[in-house]
Amino acid sequence: MVTWDAIRSASALVHSVTSGVERDGSFVIHRAARLPNPVGRITRDYARGFRPNEWLFQRQVRKILAEERFDLLAYGLSHKAVGLPPFDVAVPRVFDYLDLCVYPEVEAAYLRHSDLVLCTSRVLVDRVRGLGGRPHYLPNGVDRERIASGRSEAVRRELDLVGKKVVSLIGLTYSRSLFFIDAMAEAARAEPDIVFLAVGAGGLLPHEGLGPVEARCRERGVRFVATGFVPHDAVADYFMATDVGLYPGDANPYFDAACPLKILEYSAAGKPVVATDLAELRRLAFPNVYLAPPEPSAFAAAIVRALNERTSMPDLTAFDWDVLARQFEAVCETLVHRMQPVVHRAEPERVLTVQG
Repeated sequence: MVTWDAIRSASALVHSVTSGVERDGSFVIHRAARLPNPVGRITRDYARGFRPNEWLFQRQVRKILAEERFDLLAYGLSHKAVGLPPFDVAVPRVFDYLDLCVYPEVEAAYLRHSDLVLCTSRVLVDRVRGLGGRPHYLPNGVDRERIASGRSEAVRRELDLVGKKVVSLIGLTYSRSLFFIDAMAEAARAEPDIVFLAVGAGGLLPHEGLGPVEARCRERGVRFVATGFVPHDAVADYFMATDVGLYPGDANPYFDAACPLKILEYSAAGKPVVATDLAELRRLAFPNVYLAPPEPSAFAAAIVRALNERTSMPDLTAFDWDVLARQFEAVCETLVHRMQPVVHRAEPERVLTVQG
């Protein structure tokens, strides 16, 4: 795996400008050198990051491929941090298209130079195919057993939520308009025991945190509980302590093309979800997901319905990580054999992955 450091302090800067190698079990982790991006800070244009970083990054990947045997190069959306990966390599190239790339020229480069594009949504599959790429549907996954093992009672007692109707936002993905808070204020007229639970650290922008959310809740009289950072191993407790989950994104192409992990996790917990009416969610058609336009009245009505109706849950077998891992292995093996048919090995394929 090739990764790099985020530069958030002077000490991190010193560490980031040098490359290195670490081992974690069977994984070999190569850290690429990375410089601060002064151009991006001035222009606010991060489409290809800082070009010297792209040169350093591509040199590192080419060096690793030259020194070791790999069957495949897999990469994600690294363009903002370190630019594009090297496409002029001798192994098959796989692009992990996780979220919509909003820079057309960058997206075109990824699609044009990739032998396979793994798409997390059907919307992305259609988009990639329409742009001449080679898509394969491989959605986000969910650990159903881990989520279902959460302990709701402990969270409710600790946060004084016993007897309350908990409407939660776990992961803090939301619209900057904060329409969902106005919706909860309206829903609370019909359901006065509603409490809004926000789980996670930070906000849409690192420097602002949850200040705007808390201020709007105070302004609208919405009872609000914020947990701050929650360790990964404890997040399941908050899903299970939820009565209704929220996915209040904006109605735009980026959210339309997403495969929301949080909706999968709420569903694994057996919880209804109120979400913005988005293209991929319409295709998934989960029976527990109440779709509504991103405006207060419609969202409020959906929250009240979700609190009071009993609904069936989707079959999430296709989203199990083990199932998806087998699909990934099969499609990569097929690609390697198709592009390198003269190579016959008994051992598994080796994949060089690039952080995205």
